[in-house]
Amino acid sequence: MSRYRRILALVAFNIDSAAVAQRAVQLSRFYGATLALAAVVDCAAGVASNRVPLSAADDRRQALVRDMRGKLDQMMTEIGYGGGCEIIVGCGSEPKVVSELTCSWRPDLVLVGSRARHGLEQNGERTAYDVLFVQDSRPGFAGRMINALAVAL
Repeated sequence: MSRYRRILALVAFNIDSAAVAQRAVQLSRFYGATLALAAVVDCAAGVASNRVPLSAADDRRQALVRDMRGKLDQMMTEIGYGGGCEIIVGCGSEPKVVSELTCSWRPDLVLVGSRARHGLEQNGERTAYDVLFVQDSRPGFAGRMINALAVAL
C-alpha cells in the first residue's frame, strides 16, 4: 500500500464535486497527508481583449478567483473539514493549469471527478502521482427510472 503525503483534489463544480472533496478529506485524514483543493477558472472565456481595458479584465479575473475561492471554502465548511486545507485557484486553460499545478505542487495522489477528468486519463503514461477518479454515488437518470419502475411493480 502506498503512503500518500500530498493529496490534490481537483473540483469542477459538477455532480461529482462534493464526492471528490469528501473522498479527499477521508484519504488525507487516513494517511495524515497534506490536502489541497483546487479549481480552474477560464478567465479569458467571453472577453474580447481589444474591447475590454486591461484593468477591467484584471478586475474581472480577480473577482472570478475570489468567487471561486469562496465556493471552495464553503464546500470544505459544509463537509466539516476544520481547516488545514490549501485552497488553490488557477486561471487559464484547464489542461495547462492542471499540468502546471501537478508539476509545482507535486502531489502523490490526485483526485478528480469521473465526469471532469481534467486531462488526467494517463493513457498508459507513467506520472509521478496516482490518479483516483471519484464518482457521486447517486444513480443517474436511467437508474432512477429503473428504481421507480421497480417500486411501481
